Amino acid sequence: MEEKNSQDLTERIWRAFSSMKLGLALLGIIALVSGIGTVVPQMEQSPEKAEQVSKIWQTMGFTHLYSTVWFRLLLGLLCINLIVCSLQRLKGIYLRTFKPKAPTTLAQVPQKIRFAVKGESAQLQNSVQEVLKQKGFHSTISNQSEQWGFIAIKRRLGNWGSFITHLSFVVLVIGALVGSLLGFKGYFMEAAGNTIPIQKIELSKGKVTETFSVRINSAEDRFLPSGERDNWYTDMSIMQNGQEVARKTLSVNDPFKYQGITFYQASFANGSSFTVDLKGQKIPVALRDQGQSYFQAPGTDLYLVTAIKSSGQNPEVLYQIYKGTEEKPVQTGQLTKGQTVDVQGTYKLTLNGLAGFTGLQVKKDPGVALIWLGCGLLLGGLILAFYWQPVVFSGIIQAENGTQGTLTVGALSGKMSASTHDALENFVNSVSDLIK
Repeated sequence: MEEKNSQDLTERIWRAFSSMKLGLALLGIIALVSGIGTVVPQMEQSPEKAEQVSKIWQTMGFTHLYSTVWFRLLLGLLCINLIVCSLQRLKGIYLRTFKPKAPTTLAQVPQKIRFAVKGESAQLQNSVQEVLKQKGFHSTISNQSEQWGFIAIKRRLGNWGSFITHLSFVVLVIGALVGSLLGFKGYFMEAAGNTIPIQKIELSKGKVTETFSVRINSAEDRFLPSGERDNWYTDMSIMQNGQEVARKTLSVNDPFKYQGITFYQASFANGSSFTVDLKGQKIPVALRDQGQSYFQAPGTDLYLVTAIKSSGQNPEVLYQIYKGTEEKPVQTGQLTKGQTVDVQGTYKLTLNGLAGFTGLQVKKDPGVALIWLGCGLLLGGLILAFYWQPVVFSGIIQAENGTQGTLTVGALSGKMSASTHDALENFVNSVSDLIK
């Protein structure tokens, strides 16, 4: 009894997931929530705007829609539905493509588009087979004592167009899930000369499991002789246990790939490099221009911000020192390269020179290969479905008055009844010409 109940439950689940209505409903829900996701600011693209969204939308996950468990569950259910529907159709497609059955009765010949030809039975059989061979059809023959039947198909791989198209969506969904679950996306901005562990970068999604570090050897904003900007360039190295294992100069539209992780040149900022002497401790400091970043001396409430006054061989940098929450600086001044200044009797500040800051987007998406595969399958499936539709003729020769007989032949019209009608008419005319 328990085994029967288990089988009934399995059948009900299978029927539910094989329902086209379920698939359409899931597609509709995914389309609806994705539409909402394009309107609601996403945390990974606009964190400040996303934080201003109503708390109820944030709680429901609409500010980080594509990484929520419930959205992934919707994609998973759609994937299962597509797999079940495809498996149900697989046997029928295979039989229609490779093991078609020739008609044994007149009722099995398609009726929508049908022609009849009279003649000597043996001659009709030979003519049909000859014309089918000339026109490149694959045919299956049924030869019985009273009648002779055939079914012929050309461009039979077109039967797989719809199946491959559905399969492509499965691969695309799996690729998206793999990339979402196993990948990550982040960003960091560092000055030339600095090294940052990959696990310390600011992530917008995912988790980093790699342990190497990234060293920025140089960051440049290059200009052409005409004064127009050439590109941003970053010379970076991958460091593993203190050793350089890979190195490349990347730029906009020329990323650096290492062990499935891709570094993209995203932004650039000018800055300055300093050395802080705090009670004999030498601290390297790099600050972005125009106060875009600051330095707080350890154990103090002193904050340093800088701005570049002039560049070139002898750069000049303006600096301001703020104390605690005071709005006005407690110390200001100007430094040239190599010059040292005392800061509030707490530490000494030396300008080393200018330093470029590079902004790099970091992305790991192990589902990319599946996404490309899914796109290829989708394109191939659509081509087969719309431009390689199969042509299927089937017919039967019924004996009449001894050696005489009548060939009745029909065609499966599908969505292209006009062209199918012309093809079948041409086939019948060719058979008629041979028996004259």
